[in-house]
Amino acid sequence: MKRWMIIAEDGRHATIGQYRCPTEEEISQVAASLSANRLGAWLVLGDGDYYQIRRPFELEKVRQVSESEVSWEVAETRFMDLRSQNSSPTG
Repeated sequence: MKRWMIIAEDGRHATIGQYRCPTEEEISQVAASLSANRLGAWLVLGDGDYYQIRRPFELEKVRQVSESEVSWEVAETRFMDLRSQNSSPTG
């Protein structure tokens, strides 16, 4: 299942668009909020079973939506680490 997401440089994320491509207004609102908090972020398309940690979940970077002090690769790694921690039975 594909889902539109915004992933911040610290790995936190939010889904956006609810089963459709998000509007530019939706993206701009989230980007403004992140910029105000000095968080860089990217619009991505996630593909796979988000809730099943043992199954692959791929991220396709679409574009950067707010300036970041870290690279996309760092943000992606942080997202995957948080996802792994939040899905583990002990964490």
